Amino acid sequence: MTGTDRVIVDCHVHVGLTKFRPVEDYLHAMRTHGVTRAVLVQHLGNPDNDYLERCVQEYPELFTGVGLVDAGDRDAPRQIEKLAGRAVLGGVRLPPTAPADVWKAMDTHRLVASVTGPFDAVADDAFLGVVDRYPGVHFRFEHLGWLRLADDPEPYRGFQRFLRLATRPNTSATWSGFFHNAATAYPYPDAEPYLRMSLAAFGAERLMWSGDWNREGGTDATYTDAISHVTDHMPFLSAREREFVLGRSADELFGRRL
Repeated sequence: MTGTDRVIVDCHVHVGLTKFRPVEDYLHAMRTHGVTRAVLVQHLGNPDNDYLERCVQEYPELFTGVGLVDAGDRDAPRQIEKLAGRAVLGGVRLPPTAPADVWKAMDTHRLVASVTGPFDAVADDAFLGVVDRYPGVHFRFEHLGWLRLADDPEPYRGFQRFLRLATRPNTSATWSGFFHNAATAYPYPDAEPYLRMSLAAFGAERLMWSGDWNREGGTDATYTDAISHVTDHMPFLSAREREFVLGRSADELFGRRL
């Protein structure tokens, strides 16, 4: 693909009216940086998905969305049922420790679970069992399982436990959050071993990029750099793999076919 016809899908964007900038600001960023579509993701601590749903309904050609449900609320399964019934958002953001009735509701409605941390719970044997018990759920692991890279140096024992999840077909992971989780500055050279290992385990078809537009202090320059991180600083990616990571994987997971 050339720069003019390249499909870029940011798989993890926060917008809002209080903690994060409104969707209009992100629309400007999309035009500026050539981002084709995005997955809007509700931020933690706010299970009110009304604004997110309005954004998706107003711009269905640009956005899909992942809502948030309080997994500890006894009413969580019913909230998932209602969210699925409205058919606006394509997934729900949940911790790996969510109870069985929550996963059962997700399985019934065949929603994407955008899985948060902590990393130790994501990589635990118990969660591997959850993934096996609910094949109707697609489990998408945010920020490579929320791993702080400095916490798992070579020989990467924790990350190898996480990569067991890649053997399950109903899983994927996001390449995102490096500004927070890497111990080195852009272009995050300490992240490369984890990128290579996850690529070998998941395949590019189950990896997807986010530029962390919503980061505190983020600018046009940092968003440009986030795209260049994939296009200019990952020579181990083939052209086809880069196409999937930058956009096609997210598009296909959330229902589009290029």
